[in-house]
Amino acid sequence: MKYIAIDIGGSWIKGASIPAGSYTKWKASGFRDLDIRKTESPVHAAARVSDLALALNGLIASLGAGEGEIAGIGISTAGIVDYAGNRVLRTAEHLHALQDENWLKAFRLKVRCPVILINDADAAAIGIAELGKFRGNTSIGVMPVGTGLGLSVWRNGRRWRPGKILNLLGSILTPEGRYDEIAGLARLASEIPGGDLFRLFTDGECANIRRRYLDNLKKVINTAAILYDLNEVMVCGGLADLATSCSFALEDELNRLLAGIPRELDHRVTVQVMREGNLLQLIGALALAKGEADAQDMRVTKSYETLESEVPYQQDIQLQDLPTGELIQVLYHAEQEAGDELRKSLDILVPVVDLISGKVNAGGRIIYAGAGTSGRLAAMDAVEISCTYGFPEYRILALISGGIADAAIEIESDFEEDASAVPEMLLLNIAPEDTVIGITASGNAWFVQSALAFAKSRGASTVIIQRDYTTESLSFCDRVIPLWSGNEVVAGSTRMKAGTATKKVLNFISSAVMIKLGKVAGPYMVDVACINNKLVERAKSILRILYNMDEKEADQRLRDAGMHLGEAIRNMLSERRQK
Repeated sequence: MKYIAIDIGGSWIKGASIPAGSYTKWKASGFRDLDIRKTESPVHAAARVSDLALALNGLIASLGAGEGEIAGIGISTAGIVDYAGNRVLRTAEHLHALQDENWLKAFRLKVRCPVILINDADAAAIGIAELGKFRGNTSIGVMPVGTGLGLSVWRNGRRWRPGKILNLLGSILTPEGRYDEIAGLARLASEIPGGDLFRLFTDGECANIRRRYLDNLKKVINTAAILYDLNEVMVCGGLADLATSCSFALEDELNRLLAGIPRELDHRVTVQVMREGNLLQLIGALALAKGEADAQDMRVTKSYETLESEVPYQQDIQLQDLPTGELIQVLYHAEQEAGDELRKSLDILVPVVDLISGKVNAGGRIIYAGAGTSGRLAAMDAVEISCTYGFPEYRILALISGGIADAAIEIESDFEEDASAVPEMLLLNIAPEDTVIGITASGNAWFVQSALAFAKSRGASTVIIQRDYTTESLSFCDRVIPLWSGNEVVAGSTRMKAGTATKKVLNFISSAVMIKLGKVAGPYMVDVACINNKLVERAKSILRILYNMDEKEADQRLRDAGMHLGEAIRNMLSERRQK
């Protein structure tokens, strides 16, 4: 069995394959010496679905993969791909044939394995993540530069898409043309004698063309940094391959041009030119192929009719006819019941908290994955733990189906709960010391199941929070925390009882872990970052109580510690030990 990666472009369709059992070895080697095959792309304005199918089938054959020998396929392409990776929504005119859904349907029928689509900039970002080059709490733009220009934004472990759409940097229109034209290689080739792009970085006669092009590219990078608050831009694609083959110090040159700080930013943006170039899209597609295949192998589907939350709390009640006082009483008693039933899960929580505490102490992260209400509750917990306990933002994260950027104000509108979380999880560099907690009241959300299955395949600890208790082990996760929330007053509205129970469980887990990590002294939080007046006053009050000092000394101690309570306390303890 093999995993196959395909990158569809306007000039070429490229492919690579690796044996299903050797992915870890290939990843450890940085995917060096990957055997890449290519065929001329039939994708153009007048292309037919049959032309594309013929090219793809020929490429698969050249990779030595016969019928029944493919475990999974990842496909990278330019254009806007839907969140589930099932179709190309919009693309450039010359790639218009990709928007016909029939080619992918026919391809899936032929290969009979999981096939997932992704935008080429996002695929490159996944490739970079697989190489271990995304770290910490920062914002990075991944910019493939080839015929045109793409951009994918990675922020603190997650793909960042305000408005739930691809960052269309290349479509920005200026008096000189679109950024695709200004920074892409297509127009540039027409300016160089003979169209030989190699001369751009090797021929002195092209010095003026090179100087003008790099100045334009600098402006595009600065624009991206301003629009998306980027700290760094990673340039890849054909431009990176070209510069590497010419031994041209493109990275040094761009960083020299970007040495100043634009007035619109408070920091300098730096550039890293990725020597892997176009290989990154294929690495990302291979990672997708494996991740999706692993997740599908562990999938569990429950019948809709068996979901308890779809049955009303009181079958014959006419909620619309109840007086307001009686309606509130019904809601109150149901919510109280949801909290009381959680007693059954308290013993189950103990080993989970101990496990997570140990892993976090060893440098691991807590990663939530949820859809809808569950995802938003998880996101709220992750944000509040960081500001309450001074815990690094990049070590407690939440993924929400549909993307994180607008989760607080936009609801799922295009089957995002049913989409795979594998593309999002790949960007997180999941490691064995991490713990991934999936939240889905029904236990059925594929976004959550796939997140847990992927994390489990990478050796991370996995926990699911769901409404029901189960005596059967679940293939996609290690542990189950039942909510016991039962039927909802409004059938199917799991934002109610299940939501109440979920918030409690998340509070129990994250608060207990923080306490065990030493973030609390007695009943007081001690790692507060003083970012507003309320927190400043709280920190001074805690210092006065813990160390019996007056207001003036507490204020000075806090200032000496850079307005961070934890640091002030550590300074006090250090002074006492020295005495």
